[in-house]
Order: sequence, then C-alpha cells, then structure tokens
Amino acid sequence: MIHVLAEVAGNTNIVMGKISILAKIRIMKRVFLYISLIVLSFIFLQNTGCKTNNPDPTFPIYSSNDSIVNPPDVFQVVYNTSYMGDRIAYITFGEDAVWLVEKLGDSRIYYWADNGITSLVIEISDTLAMQANYRYKFVANNNNYPEIKNFFTQFNKLDVDYDTYEPKF
Repeated sequence: MIHVLAEVAGNTNIVMGKISILAKIRIMKRVFLYISLIVLSFIFLQNTGCKTNNPDPTFPIYSSNDSIVNPPDVFQVVYNTSYMGDRIAYITFGEDAVWLVEKLGDSRIYYWADNGITSLVIEISDTLAMQANYRYKFVANNNNYPEIKNFFTQFNKLDVDYDTYEPKF
C-alpha cells in the first residue's frame, strides 16, 4: 500500500509539473499577446489621420506675433493656438495683387480676414484681391480644440490681373 501511495505521489508530482509548465506557457502567450496588442495599437495611432500637414520648408514661415511687411510671393504664417482666444497676424502687402489664402492642416480652426470694413471667413481657402500698403488682419481662433497647438496658413500670389479682378478686399 505504501508502495502504491509513493507511486501515486510521484505521478502527482509529474502531473503537477506538467500542469505548471502548461500554465507558464499559457501565461507567456497572454503576455506576448498583450504586448503585441499594445505595440500594434501604438503603430496604428501613429499612422492615423491625427497628423497635421507639415509646412513646406522652402517657404518662409512667419509668426503671427510679428508684423509681416512686403512678404514674398509664397509664404506661410504659423499661429500658436495652444490656448483659447484670437491669434492675429497683421500683413501689409508691397503691391496690389490677387492672393490665394489657404488653411493648412486641421480645418477646425476658425479663420478669417479683416480689412477694417469687412470680415471674410476662410473655410478652406479663398482668393482675395488685396491692395498695397494696407494693413490686413488675419485671425485664427481656437476655443474648442486644445489638442491643436499650431495652425498654419499659406499665401500664394496669383498671376491674375488685380485691376480686373473683383471683388476687391
């Protein structure tokens, strides 16, 4: 009888050892799956549409904090929208010209141009005939999206006759 009990005890240790190994393998599989899931989630989030368009480094980039006078034919303005309220860029053009004004990156920012008489909301882009030596105000407002830290706009001078283009802004 003792011999049988010893044999059963020995077999029990073998069975417990195998169960222990199986349990360790199962735990390791779960850990591997969880780590893989975290890594894949991170990679997925990095490649989603959460990105903003980066400014083209070949263009001059002006801060909205500085007055911009006689800018080149293509330039960008960056607005620090990390806190609530209006961010204003004052731009004075060197000659009468027609300009394409575009919002770059996140389009949720409320953006408008003001000439002292009229304000014009720019949803995505707009074409504006602006006169020389007049100080225009371009305003970016971000009251609702604290995750947006910087907002870029781009100005392109168009090869369009200012005198015949209507309406003037």
